[in-house]
Amino acid sequence: MFMRFLRPRLQFRTRGEPLVLDETALLDRALRGEPSAFDELVRGFYAPVYATAFHLIGNHEDAEDLAQDCFVRAHRGLAHYRGEGSFMGWLRRILLHLVRDRIRQTQRRPVRIPLMEKEVVARNSPVQELSTREVGRRVAEAIEALPENLRISLLLRTQEGLSYEELASATGVTPQTARTRVMKARKGLRRSLAYLLDLEAGGQDGQGSREKGAP
Repeated sequence: MFMRFLRPRLQFRTRGEPLVLDETALLDRALRGEPSAFDELVRGFYAPVYATAFHLIGNHEDAEDLAQDCFVRAHRGLAHYRGEGSFMGWLRRILLHLVRDRIRQTQRRPVRIPLMEKEVVARNSPVQELSTREVGRRVAEAIEALPENLRISLLLRTQEGLSYEELASATGVTPQTARTRVMKARKGLRRSLAYLLDLEAGGQDGQGSREKGAP
């Protein structure tokens, strides 16, 4: 049974597609009731599903639970999969429902150190005088303060590398709405982190002035 593949914590890639496999043939076999076919789908898609869960929920234990629940639901609902879009896209939609339910049930937001400091911090800047952990904490707090739909859209776009079409499919909106949500999320981050951006700009101006005054 496919559940035996869900227990180990697998190393995951933060971006990209699942392992190369004959998705269509495996789905056809799985829909005909072949357990081994769904086993192979789990092995091929577990890593990206787990990675997405981790980016959205923020810790490994919850991400592992959510990835397992996602495949359990996918197995139960496989007969309803119509092949519209990719199988990974379908799994992602299931996972997003689970993530939202988990956050609401636990009444807490994810605690995470995101990989997005590069959107705020330039190399060799005054902001780098702050510790990496401190910058990460401040960026994380700003992300978690965003409305849920903006936060999820931003993380899927920046951490998962989804196109706006993929993001629209995952969140059930149009590509234009997906793009607008990401833009609003970025604007919200810039407002929340204005003090870091001001520090960055001030440091660059000071460095430029020193360079101009140098002999």
